[in-house]
Parts: sequence; structure tokens; C-alpha cells
Amino acid sequence: MKTERMKRIFQAIILSSVTGALLLSAFCWRTKEQPINKPDHMQFDEEIQEDAFELSEVLGSCVRIQAEGHHGSGSIYQLLEDEIIIVTNWHVLQYWNEDSYVTFSNGAVGGGKVIAASEQADIGILSIRTAFLMAEELEGLYAVNESERTLTRGDTLYMVDIASDVWQPKVFEGQVLDPLRYLDEFGMEMLYGESLFKPGMSGCGVFDGEGNYVGMLTAGTDQNEIAAVPLDIVRLCKTWIW
Repeated sequence: MKTERMKRIFQAIILSSVTGALLLSAFCWRTKEQPINKPDHMQFDEEIQEDAFELSEVLGSCVRIQAEGHHGSGSIYQLLEDEIIIVTNWHVLQYWNEDSYVTFSNGAVGGGKVIAASEQADIGILSIRTAFLMAEELEGLYAVNESERTLTRGDTLYMVDIASDVWQPKVFEGQVLDPLRYLDEFGMEMLYGESLFKPGMSGCGVFDGEGNYVGMLTAGTDQNEIAAVPLDIVRLCKTWIW
């Protein structure tokens, strides 16, 4: 990655019918002419034990989405008295039907409906009525806490894999390579970073070290490069809801 000109070929979002899991789409981009300098000591670990990030602070906002043989991830964006608003990728919801459902971090399961979507921004919004859940099934659930600060290159980021196993969530640590980079494949500026990931994590939240929501994972490459919808774009969904 330390060359002056780097060209990578995007592959379209891949839906794995064999594993029944929504794979993160592989993609490529043309970077700026300046090389990206990544620390030589950069390490990745599925299970992070650092004090800077506490899984318990974000787990209640994480969800697993099952839609017609495929699964993905999402985040509770708003927890209202009568409904739960979940934000995820549109490509996670494109198979959503009446038999689809969401599994929350506490094991509760609920069905709902798609209330808004943007294929261009790859954002989809689900609404689940709280009336269909028991009071105890709402315990431990909460909405993401949106970050109020601007990301910078080199900041540490975290993602939670709840899709592989709801009862054994895994934390992935990475770093921000560029807070906003225009990627041709998406046609907009994305949060560009580096991290390990697993199939089914599309739509999961991207968090900073303090557990604040900074974006939504959308795609990744075999070189552990990731692209996420920035928080400012996710925030637009509020206008769609209201």
C-alpha cells in the first residue's frame, strides 16, 4: 500500500447462497497519489481486552438480521416507547419479507417492516413495534450513542460481530486510514479504514474507543480494508423517518 499510485478492482457485493450469510462486498478504489503510511506495529485481534473499549457499552445496541436465508447486522438507532428503529445496509434488507426477523443481543426476537431505504447510500431502516415484545425482552437494549467529535487518521475503531453467534459476540479492532474518502464504487465519501471482519457483519456499527457510534460497516476487501457509511450520512435517516 506504500506505492504512489494504487489501483484496486472492486468486486460487487457478494451474497453467499452456500453459507446462507451475507458476505461483505469486496471492492477496490483509486487512492490519492500520496501513499498511506500505516504503522508497522498495527495488529488485529478478534477479542480485544483493552480498557479503552468496553463491549458492554455497545452490545445492547447491536442486532443480527435474518432475511430469507441470508443474515447481516445492524444497530438500534432509536429506542422509542412504541417502536425500535434499526439502521443497517440496504443490501442486508433487500431480501426482507414477512418471515424475516431481528435477533437482539439479549436473545429476544422480533419481526418488523422496512420503513425507509436508500440504495444509493446503502442504508435501510427497520421498525419493530415494542408491543410485540414482552417487557423483559426490552431489558438491556439501548440505542447507539452518536459521536460528537471528528475522526482523524490513525484513530482506533471497533466493530462487533454478533451475526456469527449472538451469545458469543466478537470485537474487532482496526484503525481509521481516512475519515472521509471518495470511493468510486459507492459514488460518495466513505469512512475508510483497516480491520479484520467476518461474513455477516455488513450493517454493524463502527465505534470509537469510547463506544460512540461513528459509522456503519458496508464493505471490505481481502486486504482488510473496510468502507463504512459515515455518521453524518446515517444521520440523514432521521429525516426519512419523520
